[in-house]
Amino acid sequence: MNCLRPLLLLSVLGLAACGTTMSNAPEPAPLPVVVSKVKTTVLWKSSVGDKTEYRFQPAFNGELIAAVGGNNELALFERASGSKRWQIKVDQDVAGGVGISGGVIAVGTISGEVLAFDLSGKKTWSAKVTSEIISAPVVSDDFVVVRSGDGKISTFSAATGELKWIYQRPQPALLLRNYAPPVVADGVVYVGQAAGRLTAISIADGRVLWEAPVALPRGASELERVTDIVAPPVVRGDVVCAVAFQGRVACFGAKQGNLLWNREISSWTGLAIDDQQVYVTDAKGQVNAYERSSGRSVWRQDLLANRLVTAPAVLGSNVIVGDLDGYLHVLNPEDGRLVGQLATDGGRIYLAPQSDGSQAIVQTGKGSIFLLSAQ
Repeated sequence: MNCLRPLLLLSVLGLAACGTTMSNAPEPAPLPVVVSKVKTTVLWKSSVGDKTEYRFQPAFNGELIAAVGGNNELALFERASGSKRWQIKVDQDVAGGVGISGGVIAVGTISGEVLAFDLSGKKTWSAKVTSEIISAPVVSDDFVVVRSGDGKISTFSAATGELKWIYQRPQPALLLRNYAPPVVADGVVYVGQAAGRLTAISIADGRVLWEAPVALPRGASELERVTDIVAPPVVRGDVVCAVAFQGRVACFGAKQGNLLWNREISSWTGLAIDDQQVYVTDAKGQVNAYERSSGRSVWRQDLLANRLVTAPAVLGSNVIVGDLDGYLHVLNPEDGRLVGQLATDGGRIYLAPQSDGSQAIVQTGKGSIFLLSAQ
């Protein structure tokens, strides 16, 4: 079941249930009226599966896009045209999303299975991990990296499914259910952890290169002391940044883990980065911008408060976010003004658009896939 807020786990392996809303959830801000000054073009629209209760994340791979949807459907699309090469039904309950690189497509299941397919849709191997998989696997550098619900990072050979290494660290008694996949860059796996820790691991052998605190637990109660990182870190050049719920956003040197700056903010959706700034959607749905080099606050956009706004994504020279009604909002990176708005299919956009800079994929809770381009 997919909640509108992070789920608290009372134990590492326990699953918490919830309704679709919280009884004390604040009223979403009204949809802003925006005179579009920036055109965001829908290059094509397609679909995979039906309406889903899970956060599904599609993935680019050159000229291909892979996506999973409701009813355990897995599909591969041609990026240029949106035509579907194939769509198959996976024989297990899939959650989290998909990873793709080279000739390997990987998904994870609620029962803790990692399933790998080739580009024709044929299953090539499967492997078992120790808990449910609710974040998208990452396929990179001939490895498949998977985060399971118990906090372990398991890494397999992309070709054979052979287990290469497992990383785990002690988990606190109270933590947030974590949908965030690891991030791989330049042979390093960056993992946001419970209790506000960011860890850099060598993808080749599982060796911990460094670990640093993004935020430190504070408060009198265990609930107040939850400072988990439940959004994926972001890496750009020699900088890696992460943000913690009830904590901080912090940026580090990617090689050594030296702290560059940090600022107080709470987020469970995540952040994006470009050459000049770091963008964070906070727990209230406000989008914030910080100077990348110093952490100086540049602007805050509050017109989208409580609209369950996604993490930002950088598309062309602008910043985009999605919301609970399936709208995409375009922000000017210089001052945070809303300069564009695009309706999709009315289904909630759970996760940040996946952007490679010039194009972005968006998936809604109704199973629709949109490929966007900045004009």
